[in-house]
Amino acid sequence: MIHPKAVVLLSSKIRSPKVLLSAACLVLGQLAWVAPVAAQQDIIDERQDGFKEMGTAMKTLRDELKRGKPDAAKLSAAAEQLSVLAEKIPAWFPEGSGPAAGLKTDARDYIWENREKFDAISQALIAESKKMSALGSSGDASALQKQLIVIRDNCASCHDSYRVD
Repeated sequence: MIHPKAVVLLSSKIRSPKVLLSAACLVLGQLAWVAPVAAQQDIIDERQDGFKEMGTAMKTLRDELKRGKPDAAKLSAAAEQLSVLAEKIPAWFPEGSGPAAGLKTDARDYIWENREKFDAISQALIAESKKMSALGSSGDASALQKQLIVIRDNCASCHDSYRVD
């Protein structure tokens, strides 16, 4: 939001170079603050959307595996989607995109305070998601079910430590 004084100064008919320079500085100062906040909010929105997509993929896998005869195409697509999204997790948590930024997020500061642990859990999820993706088209419901449990447990370990529920 641009400061009201800047609007008044810019809209007035005062042509003084000092006043115009002051107004320009006020506007640029406001923009310098707004741009990083908007970028942080975009990052938070992207990660929230990504996790919702991951949840949808997990639900598809779970629901298909509960069916008597799972749809192999749905299993394969959901497993691949999960793998693709898991790869993005480290990029969804850059420095400055946590609660300290003053924006709404369920991520705890603990992510950035213990980045090595968070990255290790993320890398484990990436590896397990790749295994799920490879199993996706196999039609081996038992192996897929076991792998889904491994992934669920990985997700839970991260949520327990790093997410405000």
